Amino acid sequence: MESFNLETRLETQTALYPTLRHLVRFLPWDHKRVVGYLQDEAKHNPFLVDSRSIAQAGRREALLEDILPSWYEPSVQKPSLQEHLYGQISALSLPSRQREALVYLAQWLSNSGYLEETAEAWANGSVWSPKELEAVVPILQSLDPPGIGARSLRECLLLQLKDQPQSLSVLLVRDYLEELAACIGDSTAAKQSREVLRQKLREHPQIPFSTELELETAILQIQELEPRPARNFGQSEAPIVTPDLKAEPQALGCWQVSLTSEVEQRFCLNSEAMELLTKTVRSQDAQRLEALLQKARSLLTALNQWQENILKVGQFLVDRQQAFLSSRDQLDLVPTPQQLVAQAVGLSNATVSRIVRGRYLLICAQKRITIPLSALCVPVRVGGRTPQQVQQLLTQLIQEELPTHPYSDEQLSQLLKVRFGLPIARRTVSKYRKLAGLEPSHQRN
Repeated sequence: MESFNLETRLETQTALYPTLRHLVRFLPWDHKRVVGYLQDEAKHNPFLVDSRSIAQAGRREALLEDILPSWYEPSVQKPSLQEHLYGQISALSLPSRQREALVYLAQWLSNSGYLEETAEAWANGSVWSPKELEAVVPILQSLDPPGIGARSLRECLLLQLKDQPQSLSVLLVRDYLEELAACIGDSTAAKQSREVLRQKLREHPQIPFSTELELETAILQIQELEPRPARNFGQSEAPIVTPDLKAEPQALGCWQVSLTSEVEQRFCLNSEAMELLTKTVRSQDAQRLEALLQKARSLLTALNQWQENILKVGQFLVDRQQAFLSSRDQLDLVPTPQQLVAQAVGLSNATVSRIVRGRYLLICAQKRITIPLSALCVPVRVGGRTPQQVQQLLTQLIQEELPTHPYSDEQLSQLLKVRFGLPIARRTVSKYRKLAGLEPSHQRN
């Protein structure tokens, strides 16, 4: 199967590929969220049936009335922040890789609309470098709502004032944000704080004079800004660890991967509604109902592909990490970057990233345990070894040293190269030694 990028195709040809649109939506979701979404769709689409819904079964006799024009009442749902941003991103004229990075970065926005992690955290486990993701931050910040993608309250407010670069409001946010809180209100203390601030502004080189009215007007403008740009958008529920995959031991040390919930078997097309569509619907309503039928079909196709992709990625990772699943020792993890997974299963890097991130695997052994699927995607580091393996080798070398002549980091670097074929610089040895909790040589003698 030729690898292709779902996000880019979605953004450029949404009208032609409705199934891809649904699939991109499903990929990062766990099965509970997918089921909830489809259940909601089934309430407003007579062609989509949830086989476990008693309410659906009770509506069979009223199906004819449901399918006629009076039945359809579209629900008004508050869009999520990501959905709001994706629509804008799709309209931007950007290189495909930059567009994909922008879509990926939007997933890191907090419920308030801030980018709270570092560029290194964003890039970890992805196909982008920190520098690439940093480069698209200004583009993200140019989108609606104003202030989105800020790294701090000050930056959020300045983004909303970017059309007034020389205004008093900008100066206050940039240089006196901490003092502003004490200036708000009609109390004596607030008035005194405003007077102190006004005296500071008189001495500011960029503003020769500021009247009380000008200061109060600027403070009022700042108060009207939105400190949480994502406030008015639907938010995801708090994440709950819900495994979508389970791995069960088989003969000869192999492991079988399966879905914890066969979502596809729950939903199907409503054959009665389809039959009534051809017999009873007036011509003026056919187009609308045909669109609903097509949406139901697209949802079911996307659901099938969603489950197939998750299974392919899960089975490949489990096959590659069999030693770890048996021992539960992180030192048995085999380096498995997401790019390798993508090539092996015939999916794009972005698709694998969406599947792996935030998804969980239930290991069904003597002691059942749930782990993040991303824990099996170990990046390749120094010499093809994982960080844990490098730390283990350092521990082994230090245990073998003479107490009176402990190895320096430079000597450890040379020993790793000679004995294990690992060309690691001294500063890298120092880094992994600290991660392993090992003291420097002058503290080990």
